[in-house]
Amino acid sequence: MACASFSMDIVTPEENLDGMPLVKRRRVSNYARSCEATQSGVSSRQCTILKSLWFPDGDIVLEIEQRLLKVHRKRLRCSVIFSDMLHIPQPSETDQVDGCPSVTLVGDAVTDWEVALEWIYSIDDFLRKPTTFDVLSGALRISTKYEIGDLRCWAIQELLLRWPVDVASMRLNALPHAAEAINLAQECNVPEILPSCFYALSVQKFHCSADGGRSHIVLSPNDLRRLIAGREALQDVLLRIVIDPLTEPGCSNNNSRSCGCDPRRIEYWRTRLAPDPKSPWSTWLARELIQMLDDGAFTSSLCSDCLHAHLSTVRWRLGRLRGNIPSFFLL
Repeated sequence: MACASFSMDIVTPEENLDGMPLVKRRRVSNYARSCEATQSGVSSRQCTILKSLWFPDGDIVLEIEQRLLKVHRKRLRCSVIFSDMLHIPQPSETDQVDGCPSVTLVGDAVTDWEVALEWIYSIDDFLRKPTTFDVLSGALRISTKYEIGDLRCWAIQELLLRWPVDVASMRLNALPHAAEAINLAQECNVPEILPSCFYALSVQKFHCSADGGRSHIVLSPNDLRRLIAGREALQDVLLRIVIDPLTEPGCSNNNSRSCGCDPRRIEYWRTRLAPDPKSPWSTWLARELIQMLDDGAFTSSLCSDCLHAHLSTVRWRLGRLRGNIPSFFLL
């Protein structure tokens, strides 16, 4: 459940450098709503008004990271948590700020609430803006914690566009923020993006200025172990293909006879899958296999038997890769 509490404060307005009032708050009573208690030691702190989210006709004040937001209760009812909380009868004496009840939200970030409230108040404008990872993460954290169903569905759909369930559908936009997305998926219970997130990190070269180079800072020790295990498993798959491009154990469509096309096929596989030292990522096997299926310039040079064997091997290897990615990363 969400972690919010009604509280009574004595409010002493002062002036800050921006001309907006500072609010010195002294706690004199507390009405707990849910699992987290308001942190101790917060009496006598100063809170500043967040002007962009201070509506004069608002009827509830949110305190987040010592910032005050004055909003409308009816807007917050899209949240199951707030809807339940606002239906609870309140004591005759409750915390008041600017004549409105005050709610302290422990553990939340102001930036996350700015995202959520923009969606709540101006959804059309919100959807027209570019969707950055910071917007996605803020929307998902608030919508998950406070059970805002529509916002959570939107955030998950956007995440799946970057880190799809099928790793073969992953594109370049999956590379940035992959490590942060792993932490976000675990925090907010979106496990379906984890295989693509780990795969996106695994193809990045650690010495380059990319997410792969800083994943050891962002990831937990367990997730870093998963990443290393997955990279090693993928390297083993790649090595087996390069050693024997035409034969795949378990594939029923391997060539049973030698053909004049074989040297070209062997060279093709090894050339396509050779790492590019100038690229910021290593061999992106799933991407290469998808592109090999549509490489008409090469497939048109093969005899009919070798064409069938080649395409069957590509499809078989791609299917195996899709199915094995979660286990490669110990998921």
